[in-house]
Amino acid sequence: MNHPPTTAAGGTLIIGSAAPAGSRGAGLSTVRYDDAGAMELVGTVPVDRPSYAALDPTRPVLHAVLEEESGQVLSLRIDPGTGLLSLPATTPSGGAGPCHLAVHPGGSHLFAAHYGDGVLSVLPTGAGDTIAAAEPVQTIRHSGREASGELRTTPHAHMAAPSPDGRFLLCTDLGTDRVHIYAFAPATGRLSAHGTTVLPDGSGPRHLAFHPSAGYAYVLNELSSTLTVCTWDTLSGRLEPVAELATRRDPGAPNANYAAAVRVSADGRFLYTTNRGDDAITVQALQDGGASVEPVEIVPCGGSWPRDIALTPDGRLLFCANQDSDTLTAFHRDPASGRLSPAGEPFAIAEPTSVLPVGA
Repeated sequence: MNHPPTTAAGGTLIIGSAAPAGSRGAGLSTVRYDDAGAMELVGTVPVDRPSYAALDPTRPVLHAVLEEESGQVLSLRIDPGTGLLSLPATTPSGGAGPCHLAVHPGGSHLFAAHYGDGVLSVLPTGAGDTIAAAEPVQTIRHSGREASGELRTTPHAHMAAPSPDGRFLLCTDLGTDRVHIYAFAPATGRLSAHGTTVLPDGSGPRHLAFHPSAGYAYVLNELSSTLTVCTWDTLSGRLEPVAELATRRDPGAPNANYAAAVRVSADGRFLYTTNRGDDAITVQALQDGGASVEPVEIVPCGGSWPRDIALTPDGRLLFCANQDSDTLTAFHRDPASGRLSPAGEPFAIAEPTSVLPVGA
């Protein structure tokens, strides 16, 4: 096993992977980084296709989904000193091909989105020393849209995103060009339909991010390579599109492109998205309290197929998971301008799909 860099600066990343069990480097990996962006592998838990992970906000516990036909949720303990993960406990996720999960801000429940069959599920987390989630308390299967009495679209739930106050759950559905909004009752762990935001046909909403003010949300559309700026009413739970912007330098470029990840800086001043195909990271400035979005720059991601990005807790580094080139890349980030510059050499890791900072 490798050891963390000798410098005390930096922090820890948990890296998800699309690699199947048994292949070299497959599993959930712990990676240490220093302030220069240099990375070193600490350890790997060998599990099958752990594509996305989320932290429990109340305990040193990590949850992840296995992106398989028969989906599973893993729960693992994190060693606070090393970032190493214990062997996982597993439970069925409630659907096929889970691609994303999130933890309620209160830590009581998990929400998992299933690309394979359009299912959104709710699972209770463990209590005390029990880290494994129980089986789902609820599964909701989205349906396709109708055209002349026939099914026209196939649902693909892609992200489960609790509102900042935990009162609502937003679920992007790439197949039906909808963002479904549910009210959440923590006492029962159940969701109830609250509203639906309809996006233009062919948008393919994938992920979204809230502004720190909670007054705006930004929906990243995979198929149209656009970003939809929405107002978010925290009291009524209403998501209203107000503007749409391209994530590419040349929206008419002939090569295929699929937008993937969206992140907002902690100060609410900048937004970052990735383009798979162009293999680039787009930097945009958020102005007027998050109401307006202005382009800053587009930089090469340093690899191929940038599926996820993450900002470090201090906001001075950004890491990018390049799935098809089997690399992580690091960028220095200027907090004043939001601009990115490469930091060191790409770090080899098997088919990275998600990047999760777990503290210094």
